[in-house]
Amino acid sequence: MRSTSRKREKVKIQPPMTPMIDCIFQLLIFFMLMPTFQSREGYLTTNLPRDQGPNPIPKQEILERIKIELLDEGNEGEGVSIILNDTQSLGDNFDNLRAALEGYRAQGLQPTHPVLISPTMAVRHKFVVRAFDAAVTARFTSIHFAVPR
Repeated sequence: MRSTSRKREKVKIQPPMTPMIDCIFQLLIFFMLMPTFQSREGYLTTNLPRDQGPNPIPKQEILERIKIELLDEGNEGEGVSIILNDTQSLGDNFDNLRAALEGYRAQGLQPTHPVLISPTMAVRHKFVVRAFDAAVTARFTSIHFAVPR
């Protein structure tokens, strides 16, 4: 028995390229357009009242703050002039400042009423601390400091 050997022809198997090119172009277009879409998933615009519901937000009233201005007086910052609420000049007496602040508390201001201490740049630190002490002695708890000007 003689076997006949034939050389087999090599068959080239090629996948169809047209559908692959179509898929590539579709992916290309998808990723080019994707950044322009805005995701609105999970957002629902509503105008609900904030003071009602399971966690109501209490209304906050805007309080007029008490402003203590400290201006430098004399040579080398050794003196100070105290101005309360832009109108009342107290000279350099911190006892008068304490009494005026206690008068505000006696009028019914809460301890959390804001107090702003606003010194000028040349005012010495000891005067700022004395103004702070006067506000604390008057039992104010919300004391803020302005940037020296």
